[in-house]
Amino acid sequence: MTPTLPKPLQKLAAAFKGDKRLVNLAVAAGLAGMLLIAVSEWLPSGGAAGSDIPQESPAAFQDTAARYEQELEARLEALICQVDGAGAAQVMVTLAESPRTVYATDTETDAAGSSRSEHLLLADGADPPALVESTLSPQVQGVAVLCEGGGDVTVQAKVTEIVKVLTGAGASSITVERLTQQG
Repeated sequence: MTPTLPKPLQKLAAAFKGDKRLVNLAVAAGLAGMLLIAVSEWLPSGGAAGSDIPQESPAAFQDTAARYEQELEARLEALICQVDGAGAAQVMVTLAESPRTVYATDTETDAAGSSRSEHLLLADGADPPALVESTLSPQVQGVAVLCEGGGDVTVQAKVTEIVKVLTGAGASSITVERLTQQG
C-alpha cells in the first residue's frame, strides 16, 4: 500500500518523471536555494563575521591614550632625573595614534584565487568575543623634556638618546631644554 501524496506534491512528482527529469530537478533545486536565501533575510542574524568584536568609543581610546601618555611621562621623568647633570625634570609626550587591538583572522582562498577573511570568534560569552592576536602600543609623535641641566649640550645628548631608545621617536621629534627655576 503506497501512501497518497497531497495534490501539489503529486504534480511535483509527476513533473520529475519523463525525459526532462534532470532539468526539472536542477530548476527545483535552484528555486529551493533562492527560497532559502529569501527566508534567511527575515531570520534574526548574529551579525557578519567580526561584527561582534567590541568597538571602543573614541572617548575610551582617548582615555587609554591619555593614561599611556601619563605613565610614559612619569617613567621618563624618573629616569631622566637620574642622568648625571640633568637634575629635576618635566616630560611631555604626545602620541600619533591610540592603542590598537589586532584580532586574529582566518583567510580562505578558493580555486579561482579570490580570498575571504573572517575574524576568529571565541565561544559565546567570551570577553572579548574575538581572538586577540596582539595589542599595539601607540606611536610616540614627540617628546619635550625640560630639565635643570638642559642647557648643557652633553646632558641634552644623553637625554635625547635615552628618550630615543625608550620611545622609538626620532631625534627630530625630541627636544631637551633648560628648566627655569620657579619661585
